[in-house]
Amino acid sequence: MAIVVNTNIQSIQVQNNLNKVTNSMNKAMERLTTGSKINSAADDAAGLIISKGIEVQTRGSQVALSNAQTGVNLLETAEGNLAIMQDNFMRIRDLTLQAMNGGQTEEQLGALEEEARARLAEIDRIATGAKYNTFDLFGGETHDSTDESVTLQIGTGSDGSTNTLSITGVFNDAHVSTLTGTAAFTSKFTGHADYDTGLTAMQQQLDQLDAAITEISTRRGSIGSASNRLESAMQQLDTQYENLTAANSRITDADIATESSNYVQYQILQQASASLLTQANQQPSIALSLI
Repeated sequence: MAIVVNTNIQSIQVQNNLNKVTNSMNKAMERLTTGSKINSAADDAAGLIISKGIEVQTRGSQVALSNAQTGVNLLETAEGNLAIMQDNFMRIRDLTLQAMNGGQTEEQLGALEEEARARLAEIDRIATGAKYNTFDLFGGETHDSTDESVTLQIGTGSDGSTNTLSITGVFNDAHVSTLTGTAAFTSKFTGHADYDTGLTAMQQQLDQLDAAITEISTRRGSIGSASNRLESAMQQLDTQYENLTAANSRITDADIATESSNYVQYQILQQASASLLTQANQQPSIALSLI
């Protein structure tokens, strides 16, 4: 090889290698300090696209899980109120059976009637005032429909058939008149012309009470079915979140052991290149010995 002064090819080669090693060492250092294998799109463009798609799903899973838990809480609140209303109806039914028994005075029947009316008023109070957050469960200002439906978003997508759960019938109006199917239902154990007339009225009342108790049982059954579905959905969302997070980790998380090894390797090469660059820069000085 010719001995030249103006162009130091060896120095240029060593500088290029030094730059490459330094860049690689800096990349390994960045991955070690961030813990991420992909810190910019240039690191892995395809991996970044896949990772962000998975991240959308994992974040959506967490929101859907929260929605499902909110749905469980909503249903539990509704069932608690329905259970109290059902207990009141069953007590009124007991009072009705007691009033149907002959040989009682008007005063005794009046005491039974007073308790029954108080319990009917309590049922209507619950139906009007029962809330979850600000949502009226069985009537009030937010709804008083006879076909009320609540839809829960329990999936991460927009397809309603696979990502939502509609609960119908549970949140319909639950006032006494609606549950018994009688617009002006009231308990009347007294004031009848004779025993037979009063007995007939109370027999009808008994049927109406049975209808109300059955309706509440049906609603509570719907709540149980919906709650089981929500629990299943929550388990599926938990599993999905775990698996997607693991998949995303394999794409984006840096292997610390590997990056540490790489960093040490590049650091040694950098030091060697720097030492060799010093020698390469001194090579042209050989020409002085020839002059």
